[in-house]
Amino acid sequence: MARTPEDLLATVPVVLGFVPEESVVMLTFGAPRCFHARVELPTLAEEVMPMIESLVEPAVRHGVATVALFGFHHADRWTADVLRLLAGALRGHGIGVVTCLRAHGGRWWRVGTTAELDDRGEGQAFDAASHPFRARSVLEGRVTLPDRASVAATLAPDPGGVAGEVLAGLVEPVSVTTRRFEELLRARCGSGTPVTDAEVAELLVGLRQGRCRQAVARHLRRDTARGQVDLWSEVLRRAPRERVPDAAAAVALAAWVVGDGALAWCAVDRGVEVEPEHPDCAVVARLLQRAVSPEGWEGSLRPLAG
Repeated sequence: MARTPEDLLATVPVVLGFVPEESVVMLTFGAPRCFHARVELPTLAEEVMPMIESLVEPAVRHGVATVALFGFHHADRWTADVLRLLAGALRGHGIGVVTCLRAHGGRWWRVGTTAELDDRGEGQAFDAASHPFRARSVLEGRVTLPDRASVAATLAPDPGGVAGEVLAGLVEPVSVTTRRFEELLRARCGSGTPVTDAEVAELLVGLRQGRCRQAVARHLRRDTARGQVDLWSEVLRRAPRERVPDAAAAVALAAWVVGDGALAWCAVDRGVEVEPEHPDCAVVARLLQRAVSPEGWEGSLRPLAG
């Protein structure tokens, strides 16, 4: 259980999966389904209120009782002012703020309700990397990457990719049957065996077909979703640019189901970079923005997917 500011600061990268920078982080407590959120720290005044609304709305909707707020940035006064505005908005909705800290360079400072109450000076030193919480997460097999860019790098394009003629040789929509698509899913998810160029091409063609996307949803369960994360990540890395959004959406959905919000957002970002209005990427983005819990996937959401 987190009892001190250092405990909470060590918890943040563990629950996010990476060490945040230039970020605002909110940990929530006391709700039927708590969630944790990270957003980019605004750099312009006009960006502050949209950022606050993006965090307050799901906190209110989920019935959050209390939050802990963190700002990770070198700009001390700006970071403190942004956190103060966010804390005030949350309190205005009856949500308690148990901790409000800004951190940078291995030190933290407390942010008060007014600037006069802010901590000053050199701050308090902390080392999240050597904290017992981090050590326990390693023993549990949880990976914490050094920054968000490292998460995005796991989905970066493979320079080799899939040969264009392999994909071009498949004629849509009759070239990949639902049975063949499901066979590939069963054979490759979690198997650790290499996926051939021809199989990547078949999977990419299948993702353009509604009946195959329904198969993805049918086979996506919380206890086995990590296998789909790995498979679709491999397909995404090797996909030609015009097929990136389809594969990115598959990664994003599977990552959301296993609770890896950081990877899900990075996958959405890759997809919308190529196709800003891609519908499946938009669906996962809405799930993430609204802090919808993946616990509801198998009960009510999976029958609607695909």
